Amino acid sequence: MLAVNFRRVHPFVKWAGGKGQLLPTLDSLIPSKFNRYFEPFLGGGAMFLHLASKSMISAVSLSDTNQHLIKTHIVVRDNVDELIEVLNGHRKEYYKNPSQYYYALRDLIQPTNDVEIAARFIALNKTCFNGLYRVNQNGKFNVPMGDYKNPSICDTSNLKNVSRALRHSDAEIQCVDYREMLSKAETNDFIYLDPPYNPVSSTSNFTAYTHQGFGDDDQIKLKKTFMELNQKNCKVLLSNSDTPFIRELYSDFIIREVEVQRAINSKGSKRTGHKELIISNYS
Repeated sequence: MLAVNFRRVHPFVKWAGGKGQLLPTLDSLIPSKFNRYFEPFLGGGAMFLHLASKSMISAVSLSDTNQHLIKTHIVVRDNVDELIEVLNGHRKEYYKNPSQYYYALRDLIQPTNDVEIAARFIALNKTCFNGLYRVNQNGKFNVPMGDYKNPSICDTSNLKNVSRALRHSDAEIQCVDYREMLSKAETNDFIYLDPPYNPVSSTSNFTAYTHQGFGDDDQIKLKKTFMELNQKNCKVLLSNSDTPFIRELYSDFIIREVEVQRAINSKGSKRTGHKELIISNYS
C-alpha cells in the first residue's frame, strides 16, 4: 500500500481510494479467459483480491520491491492466526495512548520476526496519515499519525478471507523487481501493472515507496517491458496518471481516461476532478 516519496498502500481492504473508482472500468477490461495472472506492483493487491473473489484465477504470481509489504502478504497467507494475535496486542496498547504508542511503534519498536514485522506494518498503515507508506532516504518509515477515532487495526474476518484467497490461488509471492517476475510471463497470461504514478505537477512528485524512487527513466523502462509482453502476446493492463508524458509513451496502445477522486489532499475541494489513464494492448 512507498525518498521523500510515497504511495498509498491499503493492505487487505476493499478497493480503496482511486482503485475503488477505477473498478468498473478495470473490471470491464479483465480478459474473459487467460492462463496465469501476474501483479508485480502489488501494493494492497486490490486487483488480485477482486479476481480471487470472482474465482477467475488459479495460477498467480505476486511481487513488489517493498520487503515489508511482501513479508506481510506471506505472513497473512501462512501465519494468519499468529498475526491476528499480535495485532490485537497492538490494538490494545494503541488505545491506551494512541499518539505515544503510534510514534513508539513507528520510531522505536524493532520487530524481531516476520509476524511482528507484518503486524507493525499493518498497525502503522491503519493508524498513519491517509494510509500512506513513505520512507526517507535511509529507508525509514516517516509518515505522521492520522486522525482516526476508531481505526481498524485488526480486522480478523478480512485477514482470514485474504489468507484463504492467497492459499486457494496457490499464490507465488516474491520481493523482486517487476522485470524479474515478468520474465516468466508467456502467451495469454494476464498482467496488471499499477506502478508508482507519473507526477501530474512538480508539487505532486510522490511516486515511490522505496528510497530508490520511480522517475521518468523508470517509466520508460516499464514501457519497454510492456512492449516485450505485447510481443509475447500477453494481455497487459496498466494504470497511471493522466500526463502528456504517459499519453505519449503509450500512444501506440489503447488509452482510456477515467475521472477519480484523490484522498491524499487535505482539502476536500481539491480531491475531485482528477483523471487517470487505463492503458491496454487489447480491446
